[in-house]
Amino acid sequence: MNQNIIVYYINQMTLGDVKKLANQYRVKLDDNEAKVILNFLKKNKMRISKENKNVLLKEAKPLLKKSTYDTLVLTIDKFL
Repeated sequence: MNQNIIVYYINQMTLGDVKKLANQYRVKLDDNEAKVILNFLKKNKMRISKENKNVLLKEAKPLLKKSTYDTLVLTIDKFL
C-alpha cells in the first residue's frame, strides 16, 4: 500500500513540487538540479524505500553538486 502512495505521488510531482519540498527542508536547488532530481525520482519510483535509501543516494551522487548532495543526505537521514 505505501509503495502505491509513493508511486502515485511521484507520478503527480512537478518541478515546482520538487523546489517547494527542497525549500521546506532548506535544501538549495537550482532549476537544473531540481529537474535532475525529478527525473531521478520518476525513473526510480518503484525502488524508493527506507531499505533502498543508501543505494539510491549513491546512484544520485554523481548527478548533483557536492554541496547539494551533502545537504540532501543530512536531510534524508533526519527524515527517514
